[in-house]
Amino acid sequence: MLRSLLYELLENDRSRTFIVYQSFSFSFLMLSIIFVIYEELKGFHEDIHPLIKDFELLVSLIIAFEYTGRFILAERKLEYILNPLSLVDLIAIIPFFQPFRLLRFMVIGARLLRIAYRYKHFARGLTYILRSVSFEFYFLLAFFTMFFFASLVIMYSLEAGAGNPNVKDLFDALYLVVITMTTVGYGDITPITWEGRFLSMLLGMGGLFLFSMTIATISAGFFSYVQMIRAGMISFKDMKNHIVICGWNETAQVIVENLKGLGRDILVITDQEVPSTGDFHYKKGDFGREDVLLDAGVDKAHMVIVLAEKLPGFTEDSIDARTILTGMQVRDINREVILVLEILLRENAKLIRRRRIADYMIIGGEVLGVIISRFARDRVYGEFVSHLIEKVGVETVPWGEESTVGEAERKLEHRGYRIVGIIRDGRTTFFPRISYQLRRGDKLLVIKEHLKEEMR
Repeated sequence: MLRSLLYELLENDRSRTFIVYQSFSFSFLMLSIIFVIYEELKGFHEDIHPLIKDFELLVSLIIAFEYTGRFILAERKLEYILNPLSLVDLIAIIPFFQPFRLLRFMVIGARLLRIAYRYKHFARGLTYILRSVSFEFYFLLAFFTMFFFASLVIMYSLEAGAGNPNVKDLFDALYLVVITMTTVGYGDITPITWEGRFLSMLLGMGGLFLFSMTIATISAGFFSYVQMIRAGMISFKDMKNHIVICGWNETAQVIVENLKGLGRDILVITDQEVPSTGDFHYKKGDFGREDVLLDAGVDKAHMVIVLAEKLPGFTEDSIDARTILTGMQVRDINREVILVLEILLRENAKLIRRRRIADYMIIGGEVLGVIISRFARDRVYGEFVSHLIEKVGVETVPWGEESTVGEAERKLEHRGYRIVGIIRDGRTTFFPRISYQLRRGDKLLVIKEHLKEEMR
């Protein structure tokens, strides 16, 4: 439950919870940077200084919470601690108000770096939006620059030349032009020449037009970006250690439902229209094409599952051929990925076994047929399988000492674990004897009943 909540808050960028939390976290961190820079340059008034110190402590607690949460989610704890980005987080936790000036600058630098890498999804989205409307945006920017600087120079020449007592230097003219263009109009500085007043009218109308057009252009890019996400047209090349599911059917829905709590991003590739949820990412395309697989980040994926997606006009043999071709491409792209293939026809599975394309292969209907036949023989078998599926969770536990399986079980008993296998050098020994000797570096394959069932 805790890991699932932390994953939703800190890692699942498809979740609304993630977006809401990260928006507030980003805002608080940006405010802290603005405040500490102002404190260094000018210093806050003594009345507000205690409030700023309390806010700074709150920001440190937020960063500490995120650091702890990511530590809990990390599969390799030591690697996470030693990661340079995690070290930057540790420095960013330190409150800014310190007697050592060097430490203050280190905190500012760490928090700036933290914004650069922790909130890169915001920058990536903004970059895509600006890129999608780049022609319109740059045209407006060029026109705005020309209009602004021409008005600034002319306004200064007119008012300073006419002896306007409020326009003593270029900064006063800049202030007048900006305030007029934004239609604020404080009235503390006003033009005294008719040419300056006429220019002010042009500045007011031009500012309304330019700002309105800029907002409309960026809004169009934003909505286009949202539509691209929903249509599955966004690239996921930067994604790492995620699970890619090629194909969409009832099996894919069950897989997503059972894998969403692992703390890994899940990406579905298919040409079909997929219901929009916060449980997985969606990439629209033919997963049989290499460019689509690369766009899904298969080269950096942890696992790829290729399903026997049934399409109109495809026979079972042609579906298997597509699955096998996809599996071969995935294996060529990423030799280390865990590859699972679903095959419809048993005879097609021989090619996969001979070429050793996949790590795991499921022949459609075969496993289900075996289970149903066992149900028919003995009702207890069916009850046992149902219990395993509905109530039992499977985990791997690293083991760091020399002992027997029996001794390990006694040590893990208080956690409710039961050992069912030993993973050593990539091979698994199932149901080892209690006298089986464990080594340092072994992984224990354990089962445990779900907590919700235990509480009942």
